[in-house]
Amino acid sequence: MSPEPFSHWQPEQRSSPALAQRLDRLAMRLLPGALTAVGVVLLAAPSGIPGVSALIPGVTMASVFFWSVWRPASMSVGMVFCLGLLLDLIGFAPLGVEAFVFLLLHGIAGHARFGFMRLNFLALWIVFVLLEAGACWLVWFLVSALSFRLMPTAPVIFEGMLAAGLYPPFAAVGTWAHRRLSNPEQHL
Repeated sequence: MSPEPFSHWQPEQRSSPALAQRLDRLAMRLLPGALTAVGVVLLAAPSGIPGVSALIPGVTMASVFFWSVWRPASMSVGMVFCLGLLLDLIGFAPLGVEAFVFLLLHGIAGHARFGFMRLNFLALWIVFVLLEAGACWLVWFLVSALSFRLMPTAPVIFEGMLAAGLYPPFAAVGTWAHRRLSNPEQHL
């Protein structure tokens, strides 16, 4: 019998992940926000397609809501703020309005995410429609208040209906990407 009964036992060595693994995790974490930003810029670019710029708020709201519920680390507060500022700059809104509204949407989605994750798709879509309608009207109110005149309401209604219609296809693509990002080795 050896004098030290646990001499053969070695504590488990925890090595830090390799640089490539850390960069891969960072890329997967930033991918949803970065793709949303690229999509916003591409939709804002002059393409000759009439009305394509009207898709920008709906795509961004759908992205912020979806990723805030299903993968909040990929849609961080900083990313949501930057997306909101990007929309303010592209849409010529008063600086900070979209950022503030998107941060509210992100906060609500993040706070209630575990309840939202238990809902079926139709119920979650209804929740999104209600939240995005409230967000559209809040943007309208803030822009009206900051410009000291009532803005037209038709664009708000159109934007709300467009965002509601964009969520199902966005959620389908987002669900596929979420599964792919969750376990990328299975899909090689």
